[in-house]
Amino acid sequence: MTAEAVNFDCLECGRCCYQREETILVTAADLLRWHRQRRFDILEGIGPGHFGQEAFLSRPDGACIHHGLPGSEHACQIYADRAEVCRTFEAGSQQCLEFRRRAPAL
Repeated sequence: MTAEAVNFDCLECGRCCYQREETILVTAADLLRWHRQRRFDILEGIGPGHFGQEAFLSRPDGACIHHGLPGSEHACQIYADRAEVCRTFEAGSQQCLEFRRRAPAL
């Protein structure tokens, strides 16, 4: 079955939100946007990331701290204001397929 033949429903998967600590990176533009929006709730969940960048903190189970809502376990708590890396991530992309392949069942 090809990627094009599969319906990739992010709300049924969420594997892209389960990464190694310090790897869901945020950009300087994200940080500036959140400062301007006074989204201190988001900024409090940022820590040191790889390559000298900043990253979302992770929960003990490995998920991004913004992952999951009551009644929708894979929804994003900050979807409207999510990071650029999350905005540009494409369901069904090679990276998506790799996350799905290597991640344990959630």
